[in-house]
Amino acid sequence: MTSQRQACEIRSDCDVIVVGSGFAGIYALWQARQRGLSLRGFERASDVGGTWYWNAYPGARCDVESYNYAYFFDESIVRDWSWSDACASQEEIQRYLKFVAERCNVLEDIAFNTEVLAATHSLEDGLWSVTTSAEETVICRYLVLAIGALSEPKTPDIEGVNSFSGDVYFTSRWPKDEVVDFSGKRVGVIGTGSSGVQAIPEIAKSAAELHVFQRTANYVTPTRSGPMDPNLVAQLRKNPHAVRQAARETYGGHTPLDIGTERFLELDDAGRERALQKAWDGKYVPLAFRDAYLFEANAAISEFVRKKMLEQVEDEWTANQLVPWDHPYGGKRPCMSNAYLQTYNLPHVHLVSLSETPIEQIVAGGIKTSKDVIPLDVIVYATGFDAISGPLFAIDICGTDGKLISEAWADGPSNYLGTMVHCFPNLFLPSSAMSPSVLSNMATLAEQQIDFIFDTIDWLENNGRPLIQPSPESQERWREETLHYAKQRPGALTTKSWYSGANIPGKPRVFMVYCGGFKRYNETCYKEIAEGFPGYELLKI
Repeated sequence: MTSQRQACEIRSDCDVIVVGSGFAGIYALWQARQRGLSLRGFERASDVGGTWYWNAYPGARCDVESYNYAYFFDESIVRDWSWSDACASQEEIQRYLKFVAERCNVLEDIAFNTEVLAATHSLEDGLWSVTTSAEETVICRYLVLAIGALSEPKTPDIEGVNSFSGDVYFTSRWPKDEVVDFSGKRVGVIGTGSSGVQAIPEIAKSAAELHVFQRTANYVTPTRSGPMDPNLVAQLRKNPHAVRQAARETYGGHTPLDIGTERFLELDDAGRERALQKAWDGKYVPLAFRDAYLFEANAAISEFVRKKMLEQVEDEWTANQLVPWDHPYGGKRPCMSNAYLQTYNLPHVHLVSLSETPIEQIVAGGIKTSKDVIPLDVIVYATGFDAISGPLFAIDICGTDGKLISEAWADGPSNYLGTMVHCFPNLFLPSSAMSPSVLSNMATLAEQQIDFIFDTIDWLENNGRPLIQPSPESQERWREETLHYAKQRPGALTTKSWYSGANIPGKPRVFMVYCGGFKRYNETCYKEIAEGFPGYELLKI
C-alpha cells in the first residue's frame, strides 16, 4: 500500500457521500452498502422523496404509468408494493419511496434537514471536502450528487413580488405542515406548465374566483390515470429483472402500454385520421404511429391535439389562447390532464394571456397588468424550476483548477455521458445535463446511472483507486452528439423551453437533454467500463 493511499484512508471520513434522497439517492445509498463502502447521506428535506417530497401541491401526480415508474432491482419490493392508480399521486409516490428506503435500511445513513452548501476537491490527496448547513465538514473519496433535475425553484422575475399582502404559495415548495384552504378566496395562479395544469382544476373546486396567468400555452392530452390492470401487475411481478433489462433496451427507458401499429408514411389522409382518433381514445396519441418521431408525423399529431383541445373549451377566445400554436408537440414538456381544459368552462375561472396583457407588477392587493389591477387574496406561483443545471449551481462545487462548476459551465453544461465533468474527479452527477434525464423514465434512469456509477467505483477500487474524470475531448464529442440528436427531435432547438434554459433570464441556451435513446446511452456507458475508460483520464494520487 502506498503512503499516498494510507494518507487518503486516514483523512477520509467515509468512502461515499450521497446528497439527495429521491429515486437516485435512495438507490445510491443502497448500492454503496451492498458494495461494502462506508457512506454518509444528506437531505435538506425532513424526509425522503426528493421532487416527490416538495411538489405536494393539489393534484400533483406522475404522468408516467406506475407500471414503469418504479424500482425493479429488488423482486420483493416489486412483489410487496401495490399501486392504487396507474398514474400515482404525489402522496403515494413519496410513501412508496419511504417504503423502499425502509426496506433497504438506508434511513439511518441520511442526515435530514441538512443542506450541502459546498464541496471542494483536493488533487493532492484525491479527496472531496463537503460542508453542510449543520456546520460539519465531511471528507470522502467519491461524491454522488443525486439532487435531481427539478429541485431548484425558479425565482419569479416579476416586479414587486414581495409587495403582496395576501398568502403566497409555490407549487415547487408546497407547505407540508398546513392544509391550504382556498374556499371563498380570490386566487391567482401564475404558470401553466405541468404543475399549473395539475393544480388549477383542484384550486378551482373551492376558490371563489380564479385568475390564471399564462405566459405560453402547452399541449394537454388525457392521462392514463385509473385502476391498475391486475394482469399487467402480474406480468411485472413474474420476472422484475427481465422487466428491468427490457426497459434499458427501449428509447425512453420504459415499455409503452400502447403504440400505433401503422406507419404515418404508409397511410393516406383518412388512414392517418383513423389512427390518430384511435390513439386519442386509447390515450397514446403521442405514439399514434410507428414512425411518430418523424417531423411529418409529429406535425400531424400536433395539429390533431390542437383540434381536440379546441373542442373542449367553450369560449372561442379562451380556447385559442390555450392552444400552443407556436411549437410542435414535444418541443416543450407536454402536459396531461383530464380536467384542465374543461376548468375554463366554469364561470369563476378566467384566463389572462400575458402575451396580450402582460403583468406589470405585483401590488399589495393583487396583480397589476397592462390593463387593470386584479384583486387577489392568494397568489400561487407555478413557475417551475431552474432545471437540470440549476441544482448544481446552488452548491459551491469547486474543482481541481479552482473553478466553480458554475464557472466551468458559464457557456452551458459540458460533461461526458451526463455524469462526470473534467476537473471534477470522482464527482458523479445522476440526472444531470446531457443524459436522457427528463425525457426518459426517471426511475429507470436512476437505476441505470447509479449502477454505472458504482460499477465505475468498483473498477477504481480494484485498480489502485485512481481518480477518474472525462477528457476534454470526450466532453466536446458528447456535447456534439447531444446536439446531433436534439436536431432530430421536432421543436427541440426551435422552441423556448426549460429543456434549453429559456425560462431563466441570462441562462445560456443549450439543449440539455440527450435524445439518442436510452438503449444507445446505456450501451455507451458500459462500453467505457468494458474498454477500460478510453474516454476518461485516470489520475494517480
